[in-house]
Amino acid sequence: MEQAGANLSPDRSLASEQEGVSRRNLLTRAVPALAAASMIGPSRAEAAVPPGGSRLDVILKAGKIRVGTFLQYKPYTFKNPAGEADGWDTDVAKALAEDMGVKPEFVDNSWDGIIPALQADKFDVIIAAMSNTKKRSLVVNFTHPYYMASSAFIYRTADAGRFGTLDKFNNAGIKASILIQDASHITAQRFFPKAQVVDFNSAEEAILAVQTRKVDCSIAEFSFLSQYAKEHQGLSVKAVDYPGSTSPLAGALLAGPENEHFKTFLNSWIQHFFWSAQYEPIYKKWFAGAPLPKVEKFVAPL
Repeated sequence: MEQAGANLSPDRSLASEQEGVSRRNLLTRAVPALAAASMIGPSRAEAAVPPGGSRLDVILKAGKIRVGTFLQYKPYTFKNPAGEADGWDTDVAKALAEDMGVKPEFVDNSWDGIIPALQADKFDVIIAAMSNTKKRSLVVNFTHPYYMASSAFIYRTADAGRFGTLDKFNNAGIKASILIQDASHITAQRFFPKAQVVDFNSAEEAILAVQTRKVDCSIAEFSFLSQYAKEHQGLSVKAVDYPGSTSPLAGALLAGPENEHFKTFLNSWIQHFFWSAQYEPIYKKWFAGAPLPKVEKFVAPL
């Protein structure tokens, strides 16, 4: 998933500077009435970092880390039948919390409200399949990446004859739905500029528009679309496998001296997460059959 912040336009390609009209276009939305509500409960008052203090110290003292999430992007982040946060990113956050000796508190958000919620101190860090884009980096700090995401199209299987090759999606007669402020806008703008993009408030609404023939296709992250197609008949997925069409997913936190130790710790933790192969069982759980990612993509030299 991919783009959100005040004056910024939230999982996913890096190549275009035209993110402002897309998936998580938060720079145009200053901390409005946050449509995001806490999944577990209200933000804890003791989370405020005192002047000259450290957010990491506050988290450790409180015994919990508040994680901003977007529970509409299976298998990355979603609500399971029990109503609990689940998915790859959720399990990554749980592993992080366990190593810190604290409990994770997941705070659900709308995608276009997730960065404003971070700015309003509703949680400590975003771990929600967010792509590290240039415009988002103007608003928030990003950790090292912990996943590389790929874009794809989903379309009606009955229309397979129209979309035999990727270049068929780059057509002025094609309407493509996308989650508002999603980083897939960057992929669309770079590789499929002729297509007409239509924004939707949720990723599932964007796909429903395909199913109800309001649009021809939808573009989003590959694993999310593949999961959706498995659970809904009559849909096919085609990966965007052009060079440069992937993007890194990373944790997002506020800039400022109170977060420097926290960011340093998160980067160190991500390195050890991959070096120790701690990620392997979690990865295989959510991306069964997919090749394990190359560790060197995620561990920057110290």
